[in-house]
Parts: sequence; structure tokens; C-alpha cells
Amino acid sequence: MADPKITHTEVLSLTQRGGHIFQLIVKAPPGDWTDPGVFAKLRAWAEAPYVYPLLDRPISVHRFSKNGPERTLEFLIREIGPGTSFLAKLKPTDKLKITGPLGRGLLSLAPDILSQPLYLVAGGIGLAPMACVLELKPPKPLLFYGERSGCFQIDRDYLASFAPDFMASTEDGRGYGQKGLVTGLVRKALEVEKRTILACGPRGMLAALAPLARKFGVRLYVSGEAFFGCGLGVCLSCSLPLSDKTRFRLCQEGPVIDGLKVDWDKR
Repeated sequence: MADPKITHTEVLSLTQRGGHIFQLIVKAPPGDWTDPGVFAKLRAWAEAPYVYPLLDRPISVHRFSKNGPERTLEFLIREIGPGTSFLAKLKPTDKLKITGPLGRGLLSLAPDILSQPLYLVAGGIGLAPMACVLELKPPKPLLFYGERSGCFQIDRDYLASFAPDFMASTEDGRGYGQKGLVTGLVRKALEVEKRTILACGPRGMLAALAPLARKFGVRLYVSGEAFFGCGLGVCLSCSLPLSDKTRFRLCQEGPVIDGLKVDWDKR
């Protein structure tokens, strides 16, 4: 019997949003796509043996819509390699293989989180699931968005369309926002007001947020980024070491996890 989570759906649109980032909108396959952090494996190339790239690409859900005559699913894709290059060349009416929804999202881990003000921290394409959080309307959310360089930034107007209250930074000082690390902006905000942090981005950024959360006594939830080999919990390539000496599989138990339970000093 075929895996019921595998669907071949239709591409509705592909729009460049700056910084080699593309917004992909497709007809939503069956399933619950509403929990921020859930992801799908996407494939837009042949599946014959020995075809390169071999593996489907895991991509976080950016937005899910039930408005209008059909449900739609959105992804933010940064073109950085052969798999994402295939995805960035899709056209309306093209077919796309989707496996999902996969993983456990934020609400599965912390169902009460939307009742409180949040600091949302996004590094690079970790920006993608933040739109899902913001559409659930937590009170007074503030988004921090960091990139290595202004040339990688998402279009400012598009960012403001789903995150009207945000602060941005780039490490080289180019583009919009301030020069420096995004964690520096978070530190300054915590000095003014303590809030629960929800973060998604590179491991280094997530690791730097953990001591800040401990120092200011706030909760930290992270949606981990990793290479997902199988996406089904078998290969362990996406697992994180925990402080209790066990490992956490981002593709199965996550990708959202209590960031203070991770041993960020180990691999």
C-alpha cells in the first residue's frame, strides 16, 4: 500500500521575494498543516534510480490558507543547491511531489504559547515558519530577522506584509536593519521586557539564544534546522544531543523542541 502522506499536487505560483528566496504556492494536500513547525518533503525532479539529487528536500510550511474555493499551502525556498534549484524553476500547473505533513509543531509541544507576547527570532530561511505563528495572532509579537548579508534578505515589503512589527540585522551592515548579530537585538529587547522566545535558524544562532534565555529566565522553543536524510526517524542524521544524554530526532519528535533541554556544546 502506498504511503497515504505522499501526494502529487499542482503548483499555483512561484514568486521571487529577494535574496534568492522564492514563495511557492501549491494546492494543499490532505492533512493538518496548521501547527507552526510542521514540514514537508518536496520533489520536483525524476525518481528513477541513480537520479541526482537522490533525496527529497525538507521544507518548513510558510503559510496555510483555507480561504476561497481551495486550500493552499505556501513554502519559502532559498535556492542554494541542486534540489532547491529544481524547486525554484517550477511553473504554474507543474506537478510537485509532497510527503507530509511531517513532524510535530509548536502547538503540540506548548499549546498555551499563543496566549502570551512572544519574541520570534529568525535566522535566514528560518523566517519561513514564523508566518504560521503570526497568522495565529499571539498578542504583541515582535519578530527579529537576521541574515549574514543584505544580499540574502527577503524583500522588506513582503516581510512587512505578514510581520508588521519586526527588527532586522545583517552581519555585514548591508541591506535594511542594523549591523550585527540578531542575537544582539534579542538581548537588548530582553533587558527591556522578558518574553518567551520562539526561534528558527542555524544551529549557531539557536545555541547563542540558550544562555540568553537562562540569564533572563524565559522559555525558549526552537524549530531546529538539520539535514533530513529520510525524514522518517530512521537515519538519525537530524538528531540533537540532549542534556540527559539521549538524542532528539527533529523529523519525528520535533522539529520544535525546548531549546533549554539541548546540549548545544555537543554534536
